[in-house]
Amino acid sequence: MALAMVMTFPVAANTDFQRLLQGERKVESQTRNERQQVLPSILSDVLVRVSGTEEVLNNSQVRAELRNVNDYLLQFGYRSDEEGLFLSASFDETRIRQLLQRAGFSLWTGRRPELLLWIAENHPEQGVRLVGRAESRPLIEQLREASRRRGLPMMMPLMDLQDQMAITPRDVWGRFEREILDASARYPTAGVVSARVFRQLADDSSSVLLGPEDESAANYLPEEMEEGRTYHYILEARVSVGDMRFVEIIEAADEGALATDFVNRVADRVAALFIGDTTEGTGEILVRVVGVNELANVLQVEHLLQQQGQVYRVQLRRYHQGTAEFAVQLNGGASWLAQALEFDRRIRRESLNNDADIAAQEIALELRWVR
Repeated sequence: MALAMVMTFPVAANTDFQRLLQGERKVESQTRNERQQVLPSILSDVLVRVSGTEEVLNNSQVRAELRNVNDYLLQFGYRSDEEGLFLSASFDETRIRQLLQRAGFSLWTGRRPELLLWIAENHPEQGVRLVGRAESRPLIEQLREASRRRGLPMMMPLMDLQDQMAITPRDVWGRFEREILDASARYPTAGVVSARVFRQLADDSSSVLLGPEDESAANYLPEEMEEGRTYHYILEARVSVGDMRFVEIIEAADEGALATDFVNRVADRVAALFIGDTTEGTGEILVRVVGVNELANVLQVEHLLQQQGQVYRVQLRRYHQGTAEFAVQLNGGASWLAQALEFDRRIRRESLNNDADIAAQEIALELRWVR
């Protein structure tokens, strides 16, 4: 006999999201005055990270609340290493949620896709080469720092013998998608970025950057640099995450700014994908999950659904022989929820019906619990 019920379980702490509510900044001392000066910057980092957009810092309500940082602070502490002294802080999830809701911003609470980043550069002495993750240079350091601040995990390939046999610098420079994807298959990431970095005259308004479909892109090499002239760094990247493909072209005066701008642009695009378009307004859909063979699994699925940023309520309607059906109230509809769960390895999409009618008990989204 089927077990039919309407109930809402208490939501367990989302440890992934809790980590996003933590941040740190380098400081010179442990004085109260410096701490109060730096804490708003850490809170700003957290708000950008959990909202998925830097636009949150332009909101008047948010800017006003940054002055009341202590109202959001849970705890703080200090750590030191060879790089110096750091102030660490964590903030209250409920207060953060309430602030962003008042300011009209959604939360990016789902599991975030890790991206694999291949970078080729035109080195003045070595020619076209692949950039290694162990290199000590602003490009790598700021990629790492910006990725941490935005909460978008990025990794670079090992560049061991297996990678060197699978791909060449010219493959990445030319953005040959098949070769890049084949070489990336060994890494358990949800997306792939192929980028190339080169220098270009800062005042060269006639220069045209090549699009990803330009047949001459693979053979393009910038002209040799001339002494006494100012050159900027250019980064052209093709990003592939799930079904989304897009290109970013960044120009900056130095490597560090180039890396930071690149991560911010990619984070904004990926966040928009997961936060989704909420113009549909709030609605309710039925979600069926198969493979939940124990009550503990049902609880885990309910928690997973509830943790998504635009989900307001989750109710278990029916549970029978390993299949659970939930009524989910949310913004964005079934497509948004399916996309938000795309890279969570605990669950797999089976079917999607955007035209499902909840009044007729039609299932909008069917998932399989695989953990």
